[in-house]
Amino acid sequence: MRPSRLLAVLLLLALAVLSPVMAQTTVYSVTVPVADTTQPVRDQAFASALTQVLARANGGADPRTKPGYAEAMKQPGGLVQQYQYARATGGAGSPMSLEVTFDPGAIRRVLSVGDSAAAAPKAPVLVIVRDATGKVLAPESLIPLTQMADTRGYPVVSPKTDNVPDPAAIAGADATTLASIARQYNTAVILQGTVDTGGDTDWTLVSAGRSQSWKDSGEALPALLANGANAMADRLDRQFVSSASGSSSGKVWVSGLRSAADYAALLATFQNDPAVRSVATLSAQNDGVLLSVSASAPLARLVAGYAAEGHILAADGHEGADISTRWVP
Repeated sequence: MRPSRLLAVLLLLALAVLSPVMAQTTVYSVTVPVADTTQPVRDQAFASALTQVLARANGGADPRTKPGYAEAMKQPGGLVQQYQYARATGGAGSPMSLEVTFDPGAIRRVLSVGDSAAAAPKAPVLVIVRDATGKVLAPESLIPLTQMADTRGYPVVSPKTDNVPDPAAIAGADATTLASIARQYNTAVILQGTVDTGGDTDWTLVSAGRSQSWKDSGEALPALLANGANAMADRLDRQFVSSASGSSSGKVWVSGLRSAADYAALLATFQNDPAVRSVATLSAQNDGVLLSVSASAPLARLVAGYAAEGHILAADGHEGADISTRWVP
């Protein structure tokens, strides 16, 4: 049997082989540091863990804007399915952590309080701006951009100084790079810019796995930075309006699946979304599957939100599919 046919068989049989609980573990489990095993410390750890898990299940968006968040945080322990303490090697005195797993159904209920079809909060934007020498500008140098982005409703995230992504890979919307960024920063939206003292600026915006570029010039640096934030927001707003007006049911093609585990994780991504009513596999071909998805929100918006988890990115069209994507392990 050829590898492609074998993979297709594995994909179609994966749900019968893999436990749904295993597929959900990475979403609903988190490990947080603790000072001791007392109840006050444990309750604080539950609250911190719950916020992280709600963010993951909410497509990487800040869960504190959800109507059910405040109520859930009153008794976060009530949503815990199981927890376990662990201590780093070294014996007594070594750092201690608490692994917490939340009940998937309870998490979905928290996120669906109010209107499950309501638009998710806007994803944060990873902003990387360099000067003419290639040096990454510090956050305090980007205040005009940050303030304007915040005014337009887009929170800004700064890159870690010891691990700034490769600019060429970002500009080319390299799938592996975007997936890595999404897992580190809980967003797949990136604004990259190069500015110089002469008043010339190059911008690249990456969203939903696609990149678009533009130039600006002729103004002082603060104005150029604010202009960059405005132009970014205009493009993201248009993308949001476009995705919000689409159908809430249809066929989604996902390529790039390398194993039954990838397939199970893909299905879990849809099944764990409270806005998804149903998802079923229609066919499998080589490294891809065609899914039939019905939801209470536009599919394009849902798929764009999944990009923040670092696995589903936009792809070229596929015959018979309303939306085409690729899976990045």
